[in-house]
Amino acid sequence: MEEPYDLAPDDRADVSVRKILRSLFVTLRSNANGVAEDANTKCLHDLRVANRRTRSALSQIKGVLPVSVIEYFQPEFKWLGNVTGPCRDLDVFLNTLDGSRVESGDLGDLRDFLSEKRQREHILVCAALRTEKFQRLVDDWGRFLETAADEEIRPPLASSPIIEVAGSRILKAYRRMWNRGTGIDIDPPATLLHRLRIDGKKLRYLLEFFIELYSMTTVSRFIGELEMLQDILGDLNDTGVQLALISEFKNQGIVSPEEFAASSFLAEMITQRRCELRVEFAEHSELFISEESRKLYERTFDAG
Repeated sequence: MEEPYDLAPDDRADVSVRKILRSLFVTLRSNANGVAEDANTKCLHDLRVANRRTRSALSQIKGVLPVSVIEYFQPEFKWLGNVTGPCRDLDVFLNTLDGSRVESGDLGDLRDFLSEKRQREHILVCAALRTEKFQRLVDDWGRFLETAADEEIRPPLASSPIIEVAGSRILKAYRRMWNRGTGIDIDPPATLLHRLRIDGKKLRYLLEFFIELYSMTTVSRFIGELEMLQDILGDLNDTGVQLALISEFKNQGIVSPEEFAASSFLAEMITQRRCELRVEFAEHSELFISEESRKLYERTFDAG
């Protein structure tokens, strides 16, 4: 979570949102240099998180920034997310592989396959960060954030107190996720789980943006519940990516019988973990969509 943004309940919404976006921009820009040096995979992770939070703020906090600004920058930040995603997926899998308990055979060839693939993806990320497209994004976004709001083309909620905007956006995001999760069965389709994962990120980011406007204890509880759900859904997403990578490795046609057996055993372990994660999700989702949780959200964020 980012450091507090120094928001006050009665601050103008547009001023508050710019504070949040400026802080995220500092994180994104500083980690871009670290990604190029590749000394620590955390730099790529932090850059992607800052990018996701920025995209979420632009899409979730409506009526505060000019529509033309959102329409211009949203595709640019989406491009940055897409170009950095595969490298991060491989970082996660390589880290998982280092901690795996596979004893059936040697996974050295699989590790080499993933490492070489990761190196190629990292080269692509570095190339993207050197493009005019990225430099223009950084320059234009920085210039916008430092420019005073234009009072002549003021969006409808720009001058509203941030507490009002924050509460309505958080409740809308919660209700969307609550409606999607209510009535979910024991074996929901992967598409629904993916959608819930995205909804959960958007809600959590809003809570983290505006936590200092509310009871720290209450909002921290909400964030903790979401983090548990997101960890489960994130792991589910990662296991799907990892099974696809193992399949790609085995389909090369140059895999030794020992390595084939070891990677097959690893795939079985990952598949079993997917089943366990689905059970964990069913248990934790009940807490999130409970009537008690819904009423607490309503009491906390309904200004009306």
